[in-house]
Amino acid sequence: VQEELDSYKYPVLTLPTEIICEIFIHFLPVYPECPPPAGILSPTNLTQICRQWRDIALAIPTLWRAMRLSFK
Repeated sequence: VQEELDSYKYPVLTLPTEIICEIFIHFLPVYPECPPPAGILSPTNLTQICRQWRDIALAIPTLWRAMRLSFK
């Protein structure tokens, strides 16, 4: 019942996984630019929305192909 209620409140949760994957991949900066390891532009941000998004994001190798690291 809760899943059905959530689909009314959050229609994005009813999108097919393949569509969500494509949206997540477009979230990345254009190669060769690398996303930061943390913050609003980081793919880790996508894993903190809900369990479904976390599972999907962690299953997309393209999101984790490269990270920008800075050493100070």
